[in-house]
Amino acid sequence: MERNGPLPLLFYGNSYHYPDIYRSTGFLAPDPIVALEHGEERIIVASPLEHGRAEKESRATAVRDLMEFGFRELSQQGLDTDKINAIVIQRFLAELGLTAVSVPRYFPVGLADQIRALGIELTVAGDLTERRRRKRPDEIEHISAAQRATEEAWSLGVDAIRRADVRADGTLMLDGEVFTAERLRWIVEQALLARDCQTPERTITAPGKQAADPHEIGHGPLRANEPIVMDIYPQHSSRYWADMTRTVSKGQPPDAICRMYEVVKHAQDEAIAMVRPGVTGKDIHERVEDIIFAAGYDTLRPGHKHRPDDPVIRGFFHGTGHGVGLEIHELPSIGRGKWGMVPLEPGDVVTIEPGVYDPEIGGVRLEDMLVVTEHGARDLTSAPRDLVL
Repeated sequence: MERNGPLPLLFYGNSYHYPDIYRSTGFLAPDPIVALEHGEERIIVASPLEHGRAEKESRATAVRDLMEFGFRELSQQGLDTDKINAIVIQRFLAELGLTAVSVPRYFPVGLADQIRALGIELTVAGDLTERRRRKRPDEIEHISAAQRATEEAWSLGVDAIRRADVRADGTLMLDGEVFTAERLRWIVEQALLARDCQTPERTITAPGKQAADPHEIGHGPLRANEPIVMDIYPQHSSRYWADMTRTVSKGQPPDAICRMYEVVKHAQDEAIAMVRPGVTGKDIHERVEDIIFAAGYDTLRPGHKHRPDDPVIRGFFHGTGHGVGLEIHELPSIGRGKWGMVPLEPGDVVTIEPGVYDPEIGGVRLEDMLVVTEHGARDLTSAPRDLVL
């Protein structure tokens, strides 16, 4: 990948779906653009539709027009789209004296074949997600804005649970109607929309035994004295995500849930206290596993099953956290995998989200989002952790 320095990096795609393109250019384009990182230069080649906006909004050092490279004339020849784009890119690169570039692994294969046929050498770049780990101050502010919206929406959902009436059979009633997980999700998601956020992955509002499945979004009536896992992870208009989980109950839940909650809270406290530069995600994750296993619950670590003959998966069976940024799950990892071995660095934004689950009674999960600083970490989450409402 290197010959007298790193190869220039060529992108092709829209920056709504490819966060590397957005982070490089700072330009949101719904249609594909060509973008090149060449030393200190960031060059965008866009259609006339986007040219003016790219000049005003992007962080590119130069913005070029597709028409400068014969796009209109090529289109009139009836060539297919990949061929047209390949010729435009070859002409653009030739103007810069470039015959070899690197491309991300998701670069379109058909377009790559056409570019290579024109004599341009393409090399697949390494994992670009690692470049997005350390967040700039403006990125941290975008994530913080998404988190503020998340907490405000969560508070409105919690307020609705608080003011709900309890029917004789324990079912919650809100404004004269059965209060369901679907309606709670609607309250949260409408509040997020009003705060410039969207929820493409859907908010989790899982009551009772449904909470034992971490990705169950929740359905049906809510009931008093049972846990409701509220996992809210919206994408802000800035394209950055937030992620927060709280478990709440309208009234005192069973003792087994209360104990589960205290163990998860303790594990989260210990993990949050460990977040700082130089510590690995694996170290944090294994500390969480130790606490949860010592309290009597299973984990996925070999030897951490209290009843080896029990076929049911229960206890703590997912990673402790993950990076957050232009994707809801990105580097680093707070777990045992490859990226959990890499020490945390200032600028990393990570979640800490231990949980304990049992299909017979439900589950509990708590999640905060932190930014790693030079000497420790700053918790971006301020929502209270009160089980009983």
